[in-house]
This record gives sequence, C-alpha cells and structure tokens, in this order.
Amino acid sequence: MKIFKTNPLLLLVFGIAFCAVLWAATVLRPGEIMHSYTDLTLLAPFFDWIHSFPLVKEILGFTVLLIMASTWNSIINKHSLLGQSTWFPFFFMLILLSCRTSQIGFYPALAASLFLVLFLNKLISSYKKERALSDIFDAALFVGIATLFYIPCMVFLVVLWIGLLVIRAINWREWACSILGFLIPFIFTFTYNLVFFPGYPWYNKIGSKFVYHYAHLSFSWEQITIMIILALTAIGSIWFFVNKLGENVLKAQKFWSLQLWFILISIAAVLICPVKDSRAFSILAIPGSFILSVYFLKTRSRFIPEVLFLSLLAGVIISMFF
Repeated sequence: MKIFKTNPLLLLVFGIAFCAVLWAATVLRPGEIMHSYTDLTLLAPFFDWIHSFPLVKEILGFTVLLIMASTWNSIINKHSLLGQSTWFPFFFMLILLSCRTSQIGFYPALAASLFLVLFLNKLISSYKKERALSDIFDAALFVGIATLFYIPCMVFLVVLWIGLLVIRAINWREWACSILGFLIPFIFTFTYNLVFFPGYPWYNKIGSKFVYHYAHLSFSWEQITIMIILALTAIGSIWFFVNKLGENVLKAQKFWSLQLWFILISIAAVLICPVKDSRAFSILAIPGSFILSVYFLKTRSRFIPEVLFLSLLAGVIISMFF
C-alpha cells in the first residue's frame, strides 16, 4: 500500500496489467462465455447481435471499462473529492468489475454504469451554479440512457432528486427538466423499436423475466471466498468512510453523502433485478471504488489495510482461476 500511495503511476500500470490478464484468461477459456443477458434491456436486439461475436464483445467490454474507470477517476480528481490526485478509484473500479467471469464482456449493466458516471459528473458540476438547467437535464438524460441499457437503473432518478435537495435550492424548473430529460430516451427507443423491430418480443421477454425468474442461492467455494473478502473490506471501508465524512469541506461532504445514497439505491436496483448474478452488482462498483479509495488512501493503520488489500487481490485470483 505504501508503494502504491507514493507511486500513483505504478498503481495505474499494475491495475491495467492485472485486469488485462484476468480478461485475457477468460477469453481463452470458451467455456466461460456467459449468456447474452438481454432480458433486462430495451436494447436487446443489439446485445443479441453482439453476443454472436465473443471476441468483439470482450474487447468492447474492456474498452468501456477502461473509459468508465478513467472518467470516474478524473471526475474525483477534478473536484478534489479525495483531497489529492490519485489513481485509486480507477484501480478499484477495474478490480470490482473484473472479479467474476460473468463480468467479463459487454453486458447491459456495464454500459449503463458508464452513463451513471456521466450522470454523477453533471450532478456534481451543478454545485453552486446560478443556472444549472442544462446540467440537470443532461444528468436526467444520462439516467434515462442508462435505463435503456439496464432497466433497474430507473431507480437512479431518485438519486438525482436527492442530489437536487442536497446540493441545489428547490427550483421547479430543474425538477421539470429532470423528468423531461429522463423521458426523452424512451420516446426515441420506443419509436425506433416500433419502426425497425416491430415483431421483436422484448416486451414479453422483459415482463416474463421479472414475473417468472427465481434466484438461486447455491454458491461455489470460490464465490463464497470472494464474497466474504468483499464483505469484510466493504464493512471496514464504510465504517471508516462514515467517520471521516465530517472532516471534509462542504462540497466534499455533500458528495460523500450522495455516495451513501447511491449505495442504498444501488441495493434497491439489485433487489428489483430478477437475475442476481455478479453483473447485477456491477453498479455498486461506482460508489464502492470511491469508498474503498477513501479507506486505503486515508487510513493511518498499516496492518489491517495491507491484509485486506492482499486478500482482495488473492480473492479475485481464486475467483477467476480456480
């Protein structure tokens, strides 16, 4: 941890190289290629098509992951939300979104997460702006686009409204813009599907998935191992995060509080998602990478963070290779 704290570039290179190995190893094992997972998206024809090209799907997924992680990291550094420039959010997002074979590839929740990152950028950029209608509209638009890719993301409109209450004075125009921006992607998509895919049964696929799908609670020892490590790391990090919340400047306090709301709403998205594999938890990587960064970057303890950090890496390796 000390090496990574004092050598940010090393953390960047190590994160990319480590995850590249994880993704490459999965690509080389055809048996690990997962199903298309298109029952929870309004863009099912696109995902059905790309699932026919496994290599393209893996390259596109890894590219989106790198873009999303670097964008999220730059947002945090730009607004000084950690108090210093770092690559820890980038690193932890890569790790959290590469810890299971089902996460390797291009799937709806991954694409939606990119737009949720853009949504958070617009929301935090509206802080203390006298006129922020454009930012609020764009933020709602990104939530709408994320919902097109992954239907459970509709609940993140609540995060936008909470953000308006936390960082903005009440303005009915901004609330109206949030609703309008959220609805526009659906108007376009419904029209597009009606014109180009009039016979595609995506309404029935989505409805049946939510009504008839049952989640199983059977886990392998590899899954149990990574879940225990992630749970222990998350509990320690959130406890540290909450205790550090009041030590920030006002802007950072508001954003840190918003991350806690983001976690709660992400859990709601998981609960309403009928398919509860690791991809359903992918959205939690956004606030999770931030909270882990706060803990590992700011803690003064030495032994426990080292153990948790090494355990996290070991758990990912076990999960992916055994």
